[in-house]
Amino acid sequence: MAASSANAASMKVIIFAIGGGLMLFTLPTFLLLGLGMLPTFAAMMVDRRREKYTTLCVGCMNFVGVLPFVAQLWSEDHSYAKAFEIMADPFAWLSMLGAAGLGWCIYLLAPGVVSMGIAMRIEQRIARLRRRQRELVEEWGPGVAGALDDTDSQKAEREKDRDG
Repeated sequence: MAASSANAASMKVIIFAIGGGLMLFTLPTFLLLGLGMLPTFAAMMVDRRREKYTTLCVGCMNFVGVLPFVAQLWSEDHSYAKAFEIMADPFAWLSMLGAAGLGWCIYLLAPGVVSMGIAMRIEQRIARLRRRQRELVEEWGPGVAGALDDTDSQKAEREKDRDG
């Protein structure tokens, strides 16, 4: 048990060392990603579920909004000046925050849309089963549907008692 916790701790150190080293060489990218992904960090703080659905919806959409500007940073000039130029552009902020807002919309609207779809499928299935039940009643009579009322069942019991 001590060996596995030591392995996990050493793995964390290795990951942080590699991540820190990469961050030194790609700091303008991390600056752009860090500021652009702020809505995702806010969603992560608000999300109390174990599955982190809010973080997933907002994070994916937010990343899609930040990605074109990261690509622009990489393709034109990977420098602090270009990163600050992108961060000073209101269109960039509108794209990044708007995409995160769409992630929130997806998170808030998707359960309702899915539940409406499920309810419609259930109603269609009920209608199909009732239609099939009517066909069976026409073919076999009302007894197949359990539609015998109390008087018919009482008559059947009396006749059974008389015969028996």
